[in-house]
Amino acid sequence: MTHQGEVPSVNFWSLSDKKDTSKFCCGEKAVNDFFRKDAWKFHKRTSHRVTCTSVANSDGVAGFYSLASVTEEIRKLPGNYARLGQSGEFPCLQLAWMGVQRPLQKSNIGIAMLGKIVSTFAKVGEQIGLPHLIVFPINEDVKRFYKKMDFEEYDGGTKMFLSLQIARDAVRE
Repeated sequence: MTHQGEVPSVNFWSLSDKKDTSKFCCGEKAVNDFFRKDAWKFHKRTSHRVTCTSVANSDGVAGFYSLASVTEEIRKLPGNYARLGQSGEFPCLQLAWMGVQRPLQKSNIGIAMLGKIVSTFAKVGEQIGLPHLIVFPINEDVKRFYKKMDFEEYDGGTKMFLSLQIARDAVRE
């Protein structure tokens, strides 16, 4: 995984109903709406694991991410990846939502969060049979961010994935 600049020291914690999410603003309506209105509901029923982050010496929410276990169609993956199994779908980890408060964007908090996500994926992916981490970028800026982090496009460029092997290699670096 490649990035430039210093990655800040951040704290991670699991979302709770005690945190006020109503003022979160990353500049993307869909991301804001999920975190403000739906994150706790999805987290509580365990369909998503929502993790929050704060920068050192602050207890406010600097950003968050939401992970879910989903299935994806094998035929949508490029090249040799399409031969992963016999069935038409395979399990994968999805980075469903990720956002950083607007004033903190471009401070590498997103890189710190993605580093934590990739590290977690590298540890558990093989143990529970998840060969890919997938994401559906919401715009071209987001797509460029994930490309810098070694994600590959698939399904006509609407989705991106990171293989378990690349995640494990990144964690070893």
